[in-house]
Amino acid sequence: MLNKLKLATVIGILLLTSNSCKKAMVEKSEPCNLSINDSSLNHPKNALFTQLLLKYKKLGLPGIAIVIEDENGVWMGSAGKADIKEGVDFKPCTVAKVASITKMMFAAAVMQLREQGIVNLDDKISKWLDKEIIDNIENAEHTTIRDLLQHSSGIFDIITDSEFYLAVLNNPNKKWEGKELAKFAYGKPALFKYVENPTKGAYSNTNTLLLTMCIESITGKNHNEFMRNLVINKVGMSNTYYQAHDKLPADAAQGYFDLYNNGTIVNVSNLVTGSGNGYGGIYSNVLDLHKFMRALFIEKTLVNQASFEIMNTFIDDDENGDLGVGLLRQGKKNPSGHLGVGHSGRDLGYSGGAHYFPTKNNRIFINLVNYGTNGDTKLRKVFYDMRDEFAFEISNY
Repeated sequence: MLNKLKLATVIGILLLTSNSCKKAMVEKSEPCNLSINDSSLNHPKNALFTQLLLKYKKLGLPGIAIVIEDENGVWMGSAGKADIKEGVDFKPCTVAKVASITKMMFAAAVMQLREQGIVNLDDKISKWLDKEIIDNIENAEHTTIRDLLQHSSGIFDIITDSEFYLAVLNNPNKKWEGKELAKFAYGKPALFKYVENPTKGAYSNTNTLLLTMCIESITGKNHNEFMRNLVINKVGMSNTYYQAHDKLPADAAQGYFDLYNNGTIVNVSNLVTGSGNGYGGIYSNVLDLHKFMRALFIEKTLVNQASFEIMNTFIDDDENGDLGVGLLRQGKKNPSGHLGVGHSGRDLGYSGGAHYFPTKNNRIFINLVNYGTNGDTKLRKVFYDMRDEFAFEISNY
């Protein structure tokens, strides 16, 4: 999730990078093949959900895919284009960038390492990170691995830094190392003074960046190995890829953004904001995300009960909802009163969410859209209206 990003800053930086000649990671999109049995037409809410999809496609979202699971079974639907130029449809099988939903998947891997006795959540990160990092990032000397997972460190968020964007977007397809990215937090003011046993937190992508570095220091292995083995392969997510570690598939959707805020969307697929360092980079589809959500929250085959309870221990963040250990609990404005637990994702050209509703029969709602919602554009509100209307309908019958 790219928080507090101002559209004017993005525009200025993107203009500087428009002539990059590096090879694209996301090339023109090809159609995907939906090879599963789809009983959506038999779902009693099929007409309503389909109507909502068409409504928000008409309002301008380029491509949308949704999976809903409730007592009546699984409903899936899609609308719009994965690639506008090539005329390729966005389908439930279309792979798109899930942005910060990556954090929830990585947290599930870290909790399994905890269960194996490899990771201690109460270790201070100073035990595992270079002294240079600890000395130059405010609050780092006090921060624990649990703080990183729950965004209770107060550490500055590199995603809000204009120098970060200038460097990353001037190297659109660069595979960034964690230490390189961490330097964008050097000397920057903390979001709040570190507090032991906090009741409030503040979301920061730097937390997950530092977490990947800790895991690699603890294990001596690339964190991608644990993402792949403990989550992606374990759940059977055969259409899930980790940007900068995996080659992206031919059916990956293009990502779009209203760059000049004039109602014209621009392809920004290959402006890559440091993907592959824990805080973002997973490409998946709503079908694979549904498998993940069922494994974590319903079947509980990813982490044990103790880990599950830790993950579902929440503190408050007024801007992003309640902060769990690798999870977000969102939807405080939902009139139904039912909050979604999971994670949302925002990147320059992609948005989405994956949530289940524990107080509403464990219903699941997953959405992916190939439009970025960081800048204050008209389509940003359209996306949030779409998400909120679906969430309300899902939790209100």
